[in-house]
Amino acid sequence: MIQWLSQLSDISGLAISSPATGLIKPLVEHPDPIYSSNILPQAICIKLQQGLLYAPFNCQYSSHLFCGRRLRFKHQNGLSLQLDLPQLTLEEANHTIKQLVSNNSQVKAGQPIVRLDLQHFAHSASTYAVLMLLPHPAVTAVFSSERHVDAVKDNVMIIQIKSK
Repeated sequence: MIQWLSQLSDISGLAISSPATGLIKPLVEHPDPIYSSNILPQAICIKLQQGLLYAPFNCQYSSHLFCGRRLRFKHQNGLSLQLDLPQLTLEEANHTIKQLVSNNSQVKAGQPIVRLDLQHFAHSASTYAVLMLLPHPAVTAVFSSERHVDAVKDNVMIIQIKSK
C-alpha cells in the first residue's frame, strides 16, 4: 500500500520523478469505480493539468492498450511503473494521444514521450491518470504525498527497496 505523508522531503529511498504535471490524489478519489475501489495497492492518481508526459527515469518505454493509453516504464533494475491514461473512444484516442517516441524505445529521464490534447479529455469522464508501481519482490514501502507536482521537477513517490 501507498503510505501517504504530508511531504516527501524527509524520506530516504529511490525518488521517482513525476511523469506529468498535475494534482496527486489517493486512488480512492479517481472518478472511475474500477480505480476508486482501491484494488491497486501501489497506485496513485494524477489529475492532469498539462498535456506533455515525460519518462520518470532512464528506462525502456512501451505503450499498450487501445491506441497507447497504457504507458510502461521499465528500469534496468527490474522496477516498472505503469501510467494509465483516461479512457477514450477510438476516435478521441486517435486525436488525443500522440506518441513522441517509438514503442519499446530506450529513453532518458525527463525525455518527452507523449503529447496529450487535454481538450479532448475535457469531453470524457475525467482527466485523471493512474500511476502504479508494478509488483516487485524488492520493494518494501512506497510513499507519496497529496499535492501539486510539476513533471520532471517534483517527485511523485519514494520507493524503499530491500538491501542485498
